[in-house]
Amino acid sequence: MRKLRSALCALSLLLLIPLALRAWRILPLDRQPLIAEKYAGWSGVLRLWIFEGWQPGSGSLSAWLNGCITGFEKSHPGLYVQPEYVSTVALSDFLDSGILPPDMLLFPPGLLDTPEGLASLEAPQGVRPAFSDAGTWESGTFAVPVAAGGYLIARNASLLDALPQSWRDADAVLAVPPPENWRHWDLALLAQCSEVKPTAPGSTAEPALPGLDFGLLPEATPMPSPSPAPDPGELPPCRLPEDFEYDEDAWLSFINGKAAALTVTQREVRRLQSLADQGRGPDWALSDACPYTDQVLNLAILDRPDGDPRPELCREFLDHLLDPACQGTLGKAGAFSVTDAPSGYNQGDPLLQMEQALRSEVLCVPCCFDGDRFDDAENNVRKFIEADGDAARLWQEAREILAEIPND
Repeated sequence: MRKLRSALCALSLLLLIPLALRAWRILPLDRQPLIAEKYAGWSGVLRLWIFEGWQPGSGSLSAWLNGCITGFEKSHPGLYVQPEYVSTVALSDFLDSGILPPDMLLFPPGLLDTPEGLASLEAPQGVRPAFSDAGTWESGTFAVPVAAGGYLIARNASLLDALPQSWRDADAVLAVPPPENWRHWDLALLAQCSEVKPTAPGSTAEPALPGLDFGLLPEATPMPSPSPAPDPGELPPCRLPEDFEYDEDAWLSFINGKAAALTVTQREVRRLQSLADQGRGPDWALSDACPYTDQVLNLAILDRPDGDPRPELCREFLDHLLDPACQGTLGKAGAFSVTDAPSGYNQGDPLLQMEQALRSEVLCVPCCFDGDRFDDAENNVRKFIEADGDAARLWQEAREILAEIPND
């Protein structure tokens, strides 16, 4: 009986051999040939050049970007995205440097003067209105924002209960860093000075982010009604001190108590938090939303001949970056979503106030092409500082320059 069972097992194995050979011919046990066919003519690697310019709260968006890349590669077997941080010169000369150009660019406003060499894109879906025209040239879209930062004013709570409407006669010093290529502190200052401020702290209610319940008050407790905004005609115009100068050491002036207020981005907020955790630095609070940001990263795709699979795959990568799965993790990097998706900040995080400011309907986001627009807009800042110009009027003129859609 034992010999019979052994013979039957051996016979069964022999009968399986033809089936195994047929399955070997039919089933794609080795996926590499299929991948090679799908991406015929190139290596399956999408190259991405990056220049951030401005800093998120964590100092860099690299960790966020790498996480999004990993998720994209998992959904696209055999496809890889290779990020590379490059200089401003390399990125701005991507067509003429003699180096093999990448497939995508990630850059701040003002770095590229024109969209030459870039593929035309569909108007971005899901991007908030303030950001939707940031990559427009003539009637086409050639870049799309994928991440943002912002500006606020930090005040020393032991020196200032609230920000003054005007700094001219205030017994307090406002520290503002000198303008930089990728952080135009002067334009942020003009935008902040153009706003009508509440007369006392807490006199207006902060808006909640859409679709979020922060749980700050019990359901039975009604939210306080915002006080009516002051009539601009009843308030003194915003003025800076006659001897106002940008402060090269603005950060040190604030944390050492020399300045009562400091213009900040998300990076300085995280640094202030770090000092507080160590029991150091001033007792600080954030005030005054800013209706302007130039801290934006825009993704562009290089134009390729018809039939090249790369542009379409790059568009899929762009869609992935705008998906809530990626936009919702920007808070981990100290940056902000450009879509309706919350950025992922926890309740009580001071950067929630900056997120609210970036969702304002009056937020000005500059078009990312034609860097000369910043020089033109900054002329208005000089008129405000040197000639006591009207901040509201000069800011309105400046924002029209910044948001103007350029033509070739």
